Amino acid sequence: MSMTMEQIGALLNEIAPLELQEQWDNSGVQIDVGRPYIQKVLVCLEITRDVVAEAIDHDVDLIVTHHPLLFRGVKKIDRSTPVGEYLLELIFTGISVYSSHTSFDTALGGNNDDLASRLGLRDVEDLEGVLGRTGYLPKPMALKALALQLDEALDHPGGIKVAGDPETVVEKVGLCTGAAGEFYREALAQGCQVYISGDVKHHEAQEARESGLCLIDAGHFGTEQIFVENMASQLREKCNGQLTVIESKVNVNPYDFVV
Repeated sequence: MSMTMEQIGALLNEIAPLELQEQWDNSGVQIDVGRPYIQKVLVCLEITRDVVAEAIDHDVDLIVTHHPLLFRGVKKIDRSTPVGEYLLELIFTGISVYSSHTSFDTALGGNNDDLASRLGLRDVEDLEGVLGRTGYLPKPMALKALALQLDEALDHPGGIKVAGDPETVVEKVGLCTGAAGEFYREALAQGCQVYISGDVKHHEAQEARESGLCLIDAGHFGTEQIFVENMASQLREKCNGQLTVIESKVNVNPYDFVV
């Protein structure tokens, strides 16, 4: 069984419509080597040297990645650069690439909904004006307990940071996966007591704390590595057995340990 690139593109657009992506983003087809049919798909968070090797080892036809390989304009393809190396290796091997980035973050059932579900949030709504979500915990809990629950829900990604009194009781949560520390203001405006994201800047954390909002930074990798399982599951369900969907086993966390 197999599908054409056009058919898979339409299917992926059903999962995460491209019109949902942010203006600065580059979701969609990034490499199309012109294969008439696609049989094997590898789903990954982002493309690294090891992910390229994994794709080649599995003889896949297409990589579906969360983080775009091509994000900004490329003026030269040079093997001495990481992106140039990956592009040449993938093109020469005949592997196409599709990115589902901010479109998947904000889509129904995407990253933000997945994280909200893992925390058991109820009455989930959009975080107004941005990609995220708000919702209520099943019952109020201490900030420290929520941080521990989040660590468990994300399969212990490492390096979770918390701003706020550990014993502060919280119930309404704002969240946005990835690097979205600046959206703490929207969470505060919608009455959230705690905001969860990744890659929060020092001054964002300081301002959130001074505003009375608790904050949990679970890291960019930590909050988005859930993409692989989620996208692969949705892709398997949508393709009706016409594709072999493989979940990447490569750890793309750029940090090796926390001291």
